[in-house]
Amino acid sequence: MDQIKSQLEDRREEVVNFVEPMATGKTSVKKTTRAYRLWIEGKKLVNAQFNCTARYEIHYGPESIELCINEEGERAVMASRPVIDLHEKRVGEIFNEGDKIEVKYYAHGLITFRRA
Repeated sequence: MDQIKSQLEDRREEVVNFVEPMATGKTSVKKTTRAYRLWIEGKKLVNAQFNCTARYEIHYGPESIELCINEEGERAVMASRPVIDLHEKRVGEIFNEGDKIEVKYYAHGLITFRRA
């Protein structure tokens, strides 16, 4: 498992291009007075290794956002239930308000957000 996580961190793009996600979902970008928001929750998070309090890091690309499990990550899944709330201006630099977003969940600790 540690080897797979290391490969994910080093070769995220290859994983996204060659490994089938275990689940997919949809969300949309919301705009608040403070920033832009992407919100996901539920069993798909847990199945992708994003358990309550799991730490992760965020990678921002020109057309996507990727979340990777990382014990030293700056962010954590909500403690009370599996929720990830990305509420920040950088979301708005990649996506527009109201964009429909496809979320892909990978079994070894990777979640991607791309315009649907």
